[in-house]
Amino acid sequence: MYKFVRLCVEAITSNFKTLKEPYKLTFAITYKCNSKCRTCKIWQKKIKNELKIDEIKNIFKNINPPWVNLTGGEPFIRSDLYDIAEIISKKDVYLLNITTNGLLVEKTITTLKKILKLKIPRVIIVVSLDGPRETHDRIRGVKGNWDKAVYLFTKLKELSSNNRFQTYFGYTISHHNVGLINKTLEEVNKKIKVSINDFHFNIIHGSYYYGNESITVPINMKNKIIEDVDYILQQKTGFNAISILEKEYLKLIKKYFEIEKSPKKCKALISSCFIDPNGYVYPCTGFNWVIGNLRDYNYELKKIWQSEKADKARKLINENVCGGCWTPCEAYQTILGNIFKI
Repeated sequence: MYKFVRLCVEAITSNFKTLKEPYKLTFAITYKCNSKCRTCKIWQKKIKNELKIDEIKNIFKNINPPWVNLTGGEPFIRSDLYDIAEIISKKDVYLLNITTNGLLVEKTITTLKKILKLKIPRVIIVVSLDGPRETHDRIRGVKGNWDKAVYLFTKLKELSSNNRFQTYFGYTISHHNVGLINKTLEEVNKKIKVSINDFHFNIIHGSYYYGNESITVPINMKNKIIEDVDYILQQKTGFNAISILEKEYLKLIKKYFEIEKSPKKCKALISSCFIDPNGYVYPCTGFNWVIGNLRDYNYELKKIWQSEKADKARKLINENVCGGCWTPCEAYQTILGNIFKI
C-alpha cells in the first residue's frame, strides 16, 4: 500500500512543482531489436557501449522511482533482464511495465515467471500488435511475427491469475493500419477470446529515439485516425486507473492533431525523463535534447535532473519549443500532472 500511496502523492505533487527526482522513468535498456518495423528505425541503429548491469545497479542506487517503464529495442533480447528487474524491485517501485514485440516467446515467459517472484506490486507486459496478421507482419517486417505475438499473449494470459500481473496488446494506429481494428479483433478471436479492453492504443509519432523523424501523419489520414479513436472510446468499458488514463489520452488526440503540440502542459522533467541504452538522459522520447550522460555524473541522475541544462530544457518545454508530442510514454504522467485542470 505504501508504494501505491507514494506514487499517488508524487503524481499529485507534480501538478504544483518540479519533483526532486522523476517518479516515472522510461528506460530503454537496449537498441537491439529483432523486428524491422516500417514505423521505427531502431533496428538500424549501430549498437555500441550500452549500459552494463553493474552500471544500471549504480543508477538505481541513487534514485527511487515508483514507476519504471523498460523498453528498447526489444527488452527481452537482454540476457540480464531479470537482473535489471531484481535491481528495480529493491527500490520502492509500485509499477514495472515492459514492452515486447513478442518474437522471443519462450524467453519472455521464462523471464517473466522469475520477475513475478520479485516483490513488485504491479507488473504489466504490453505485446505489440498492429493489425490483422498480414498487416502486422508487413509493418513489423518479420513474417510470422503476428502468430508469435498472439501465442505469447495467450500464454501470458494464463499467468494473469496472479493479481499483480496484467498483459495487454499494444496497438499503434498509423496510416499503415487505420480502419482495421475490427478485423484485428476478429482474427485474434480465432486464437483466443479477447475484447477491445485487451488492447492499449496509441498513435504513430516521428522521434529521434525511434530514428524516424521524417514520419508524419498524412493530412488525409488524420480524420480516419480520429474515426478509429472515436470507435475505441465508444467500445471501451471498465473503470480503473489504467482505463481512465487511456480514455483521457484518446480523447485528447483530436486536440493534439489540431494544435500539433501537447494538449496539456507537458510534465517531462517535472515528473519524468528518459534514459537511453548508452546512459544519455533526455526529457522524453520526443525532445532531442541531451541533458547529460550518467557516466559523466557518477550515475547520479539527480545531479543531471537538477542541472542548469535541465532547467533550460524545462523552460523550452514550457514554451512548447520542443514541438510537443502525445505518446503514452509522456502523456500519462502529463495527464496526472494536470489532473486538477481536467
